[in-house]
Amino acid sequence: MSLSSLAAATALAVSAVTSNPAPLLPDLGNDGYQVAAYDLTYDVDPATTLLPGTVRITAVAARRLSEFKLDYAGGAVAKVQVDGRPAAFHLDKEKLVVDPATAIWGPFTVTVDFTADRAARVPSVVDPTAGWSNDPDGGFAWFGQPDRAHLFFPCNDAVNDKAYFTYHVTVPTGWTAVANGALVARHDTKSASTFTYTSAHPLATQLAQLAVGKYALVTGTGPNGLPLRSAVPDPAAAKPVLDQLPSYLDWLQQHIGRPFPFETVGLLGAANRPMQTDALETQTLPVFEASALTKPENGYVVVHELAHQWFGDSAGIADWNDIWLSEGFASYFDHVYTAEHGGQPLADSLKWSYEVLDPEVRANGLAPANPVRPDLVFGLGRGEGALVVYALHEKVGDQVFRRIIDTYLDRYRDGSATSADFIRVATQVSGQDLGPFLHDWLYGSTTPPMPGHPDWTATTSATAGAHSAPAPRPGS
Repeated sequence: MSLSSLAAATALAVSAVTSNPAPLLPDLGNDGYQVAAYDLTYDVDPATTLLPGTVRITAVAARRLSEFKLDYAGGAVAKVQVDGRPAAFHLDKEKLVVDPATAIWGPFTVTVDFTADRAARVPSVVDPTAGWSNDPDGGFAWFGQPDRAHLFFPCNDAVNDKAYFTYHVTVPTGWTAVANGALVARHDTKSASTFTYTSAHPLATQLAQLAVGKYALVTGTGPNGLPLRSAVPDPAAAKPVLDQLPSYLDWLQQHIGRPFPFETVGLLGAANRPMQTDALETQTLPVFEASALTKPENGYVVVHELAHQWFGDSAGIADWNDIWLSEGFASYFDHVYTAEHGGQPLADSLKWSYEVLDPEVRANGLAPANPVRPDLVFGLGRGEGALVVYALHEKVGDQVFRRIIDTYLDRYRDGSATSADFIRVATQVSGQDLGPFLHDWLYGSTTPPMPGHPDWTATTSATAGAHSAPAPRPGS
């Protein structure tokens, strides 16, 4: 069968087999426009939880809009302007509804003066602990995944609406601000410092990061001259992990087969974490609890978050049902790293998940690309997603597997992909009709046979039906 025939067959398989799962977080995001850039300005006073800010959003409306919405919660709005003219607005639950003086169509700007409240806690069906990570001394970091970014600033909080970010953050003297991208300017006075960061690549709002604290900035050089910059409260304590950052990156580049996808990278050590997971892959500046960066044995967690920079950050996901494309690959590579650095062999570490966890998950109507319940999305993405990636590797072999991920990462760099997009890439690159195989793994109600492991037996335990969440693996 020719590649064009395979592609056509796969397209038919996609439409016929995919169950078209409903969006997990249907209230997130807004239609009618696409954001191109966010320009954020903050004036930080660590003595208060109130954080005044201004966001200037550059966007493009795909149709005539006499009204449009932004996502925003947990704070107040003082003023909204559209294309420089005052606009009427009101808050409705977690939406900022804007009525411009005249309808918009095509390119437009919206500027919002707002005050976020770092003490605000807004309900979440995924992780109610996520959001602001507030330090006892008044510092903070952001944990915006998956539905918390609109606590920090008004935005289109849709996972597939990537945009460029610029931050202008003024902090008292002695404090440091760090954010996504590169530090492009710093202005110091006797009482304050203003830091300006700009991202060279677009990012999803859930991957935005701004942290303010009494950080030490640790710089260096990674593979291929990659600039490194980390922010930690105690560089001496974090030295065992920070010293390994170039080697983690080198290992990932060799195993993924591509250079690091962004302009810089570093590790952020926050005083605490609000999320149920141990870390978050915020773009170019993954965040960890500072104490975790003092322990070299946590290297696999760092590798996990760095792997996300390729999978989930650079090649993003189009919907939260596709989270396996992010978490599955990051977990797969942290398993491989562990196996190659004195840990359990790769097959042994995945066999239990295959024989015990996966059958029970599927018996409860769940699947890697059909999580059904928002609170299970990350556990399924990490646990079952890693099995899908491993199964594909075993099916096609290492060389074809590498070509598949290379093509996928190249095609969707700085963009977003669906599970169907990945299936098309895998089919085109491999020359095999992988549609049915991957659909069984992504949507099937029973655990498929694991290629290359006929001795692996998937059996549903007597506790099926009482399943709550897959056993978590540290990292996000």
